[in-house]
Amino acid sequence: PIGIAIDKDGNIYTANFSANNVSKITPNGTSTILGTTGSYPRGITIDKDGNIYTANWASYNVTKITPSGTSTILGSTDAAPIGITIDNAGNIYTTNNGSNNVSKITPSGTSTILGSTGAAPYGITIDNAGNIYTGNFTSNNVTKITPNGTSTILGTTGTNPFWMAIDKNGNIYTTNHEANTVSKITTR
Repeated sequence: PIGIAIDKDGNIYTANFSANNVSKITPNGTSTILGTTGSYPRGITIDKDGNIYTANWASYNVTKITPSGTSTILGSTDAAPIGITIDNAGNIYTTNNGSNNVSKITPSGTSTILGSTGAAPYGITIDNAGNIYTGNFTSNNVTKITPNGTSTILGTTGTNPFWMAIDKNGNIYTTNHEANTVSKITTR
């Protein structure tokens, strides 16, 4: 497993990289395979209806798995996707490591490039206004992409930011792989 997500009921889901599937672990510890994915899933996220989405690194696409376990390919990405997030309207966003950009996939499966990032984007998160933030592994910084696709460098991080999170105040946090640190970047 590489990616992990938790739903509102406390179920845990993992993106299983070499098995090309998603595991579901209930709060009491029961583990099952929920559904299959594209090749080498890395990132994973959940929508408000309990659908699971994975960023499939080797097949350049996103899988949608319903709560009952039905798997479909939702849409394609521009290059090897690593991070994945979702907005309130159900649009999916992926960091595309090979092309230094973010793909947007609508709920109907239409794929477009939202905006550019720094070098080798891994982590991704979204704020309440729909701004996307990426942790750029090779350039050691965070990109902010507005909903209309305008990209700017928000701030610098420690060496090799990998995963990231956002708090209720809009502060961005990155785990820095080589530096063994966590960076905080304020947005206000």
